[in-house]
Amino acid sequence: MSVTRLVYEVSSTGNHYIDLAKDLSIINRKLIRQKQIFTVMGGIMHDSQGAQMEFMVAPHTWTTKLAINRAFKQWRKLQSQTYKRNDGLRAPKWNDFKVYLDVTHNATRTLTPIYSSGRAHATGEWNYSTLTQPKLIDANNDGELGFDANADQWDLQIVGEHTVDGTNTVTTAGGQTLIPNYTRVGMIKSWYDSRAVPDTAVPDNTPDTRMDPLSNLFDIEDDDGEHAAIIESENDQAPYDYSRVQGAGDSETQVVSIADNSVGEPDVTTVPGFSAICGLIKINVVSENTFKLILDVQTEGERF
Repeated sequence: MSVTRLVYEVSSTGNHYIDLAKDLSIINRKLIRQKQIFTVMGGIMHDSQGAQMEFMVAPHTWTTKLAINRAFKQWRKLQSQTYKRNDGLRAPKWNDFKVYLDVTHNATRTLTPIYSSGRAHATGEWNYSTLTQPKLIDANNDGELGFDANADQWDLQIVGEHTVDGTNTVTTAGGQTLIPNYTRVGMIKSWYDSRAVPDTAVPDNTPDTRMDPLSNLFDIEDDDGEHAAIIESENDQAPYDYSRVQGAGDSETQVVSIADNSVGEPDVTTVPGFSAICGLIKINVVSENTFKLILDVQTEGERF
């Protein structure tokens, strides 16, 4: 098992992001693919003035993995069809499926590892995957939608609602309504919207077992219908909220680790280990000064 030590300099309060695949690629000078589950073995935070950090990642659930894999298959299919339709077009050497964590994740908020105080590692190209499709259009403003040739371009994020450029609809000078101008598409949200959800909590075809002989087996003199009614009414709904899934809404990342270095305590505090889907980490920082964060990360993650 190979472990890479990543050192960061954090200089402001607020949300910051770490893309482990990006940073591991920089340090190891080779492409580390993002679609893996990365393990942070642990780390330390050094701050003499007191700082608090809360580490958040995408929800560790089967729905998250399924949503990402669904988007990955669509991205790969889109690329394959594009290559077939364009003779001579080839995939770039470092082509990879790359996504954002949530709506506020962008390049300016993403940390870059350093090798000494104030000296960041030189970076290369790290572009997040952009998908294109014809826009839906209501040419006659009659509710009948069709595809227009103008391409809609958007990136992918794991957690959160879809985002659009401006409003959900854009009306052209000719009265045509384009729906909508996506800038980001939430993968969990997209997956959930594609699933069938029961209309009611209790289906109408629940069998009536109150008159079934087995329901009254242990008391032939006293009808056990009451107990059968209890069995019918208890645990007949899912133990989770089937009307929603974590990650489909904004601000639904999962807290996995906390580091607190209060004033007056030792300057160095430990960071408990955790794992991060796609190596994407959101850090909420409370600090008035610059401090260092060190993370020991397994160089290769677990494919899913």
